[in-house]
Amino acid sequence: MCNTFYIEIYGCQMNVYDSKNIISVMERRGFERTLDPKIADILIFYTCNIRENAARKVFSAIGMMKSSKTKVIAIGGCVAQAEKEELFKKSKLINIVFGPHVYHKLPDYVRQILNGEQIKIIDIDLEKFSKFGKTLNQKNISFSEFITIQEGCDNFCSYCVVPYTRGREYSRAAKDIITDAKHLVAHGTKEITLIGQNVNSYDGEAPYISIGAGSNHWKLDRLLYEIAGIDGLKRLRYTTSHPKDITIELMRAHSQISRLVPFAHIPIQSGSDKILRLMNRGHTVTEYVAKLKMFKTIFPDMQFSSDFIVGFPNETFSDFEDTVRIADDVKYTISYAFKYSRRKGTPAAQMDGQIPESEKEKRLKILQDTLIRCQIDRNNSLIGQTQTILFDKHGKKPNQYIGKNVCMQSVIAESDTNLIGEFRSVLIESAGPNSVFGKVLYKDE
Repeated sequence: MCNTFYIEIYGCQMNVYDSKNIISVMERRGFERTLDPKIADILIFYTCNIRENAARKVFSAIGMMKSSKTKVIAIGGCVAQAEKEELFKKSKLINIVFGPHVYHKLPDYVRQILNGEQIKIIDIDLEKFSKFGKTLNQKNISFSEFITIQEGCDNFCSYCVVPYTRGREYSRAAKDIITDAKHLVAHGTKEITLIGQNVNSYDGEAPYISIGAGSNHWKLDRLLYEIAGIDGLKRLRYTTSHPKDITIELMRAHSQISRLVPFAHIPIQSGSDKILRLMNRGHTVTEYVAKLKMFKTIFPDMQFSSDFIVGFPNETFSDFEDTVRIADDVKYTISYAFKYSRRKGTPAAQMDGQIPESEKEKRLKILQDTLIRCQIDRNNSLIGQTQTILFDKHGKKPNQYIGKNVCMQSVIAESDTNLIGEFRSVLIESAGPNSVFGKVLYKDE
């Protein structure tokens, strides 16, 4: 009888992508996945370390999910890279600590624990991405899939642990990404999202050299043209972008590739130039806004989302008001706001002028109220429009389905037939703060 494993994932799309590959390598090596942690022999927790909450959840989950059946507990991802041996001290139940670059070795480490060859194993090596090429051919390919094209980051924002947990920037060869994309589409994938910590800094080895190209590397825009041409693919996305790496060529790609969504996630983080300097973001507010305006000039249908951090060290209330102002001026389709979270080993963690938690909470509430108001206005503007929606899950009510439009807004509709994994034309009839509601249109309507 084979050993069973359960995997719990916290964090970003990169972790979702990694977890699918972990499932694939575990299954290929003879382990069987279960969705019930109480009957699993192996518990795998894969999480980020960007915010304190995500790391804390792991230890709570271990206590809740461990049972008499549990033989091995493995903690992986950025939290493993950041905490290292400290994880063993925080929980004596943990057997394996593995970083995000070595998850393809996890089956071997699990067997060593099961066979009694080792009691504790730690592998946080930042090796040159040998995991790529070892994880293709996953069993359960979805209608919507991620493909990692780039990992790591060279920007070293002062609040961020990514350069320390994922390493320096590395771009996969274009031919390997194209091979992955063709494999997914051939097995039913309709929507692909290209992901990376700084996806638009992609600079991958080209599969061939065009006459006069003058380079053996492709940038993101060239890769988008190639993948968009795969027969059977319906929709193409990418995330997450850094403002300084948004190029005119990328803007033009959006205007010319019909399968590429008219939407980009471009985080500004703060509306204050002073705070952006302290964050080491590498751009000013003026430069950021100018790029969004240029994007809209080249492609008027383009929409944007953003991330914001409130309560960064030395942020005055005036600095914070600048952030609220930029959020109100740009009117993002969707935005995400977070309190600054002090992460060990980052320059910001050592800065003077740390903001009290109560003040962070106050500022977060003010900003979120502004973002929600902008989102409601945007959602109301959709009423009467017909949009193409990819439905991905069931709603709370019978015959209710939830999907996403091109701008990642939730769209809710009812249907007597199963809509999961299907693109449908939907007439938007009403709107709420977090989603819109519509009617599925059929050919005779």
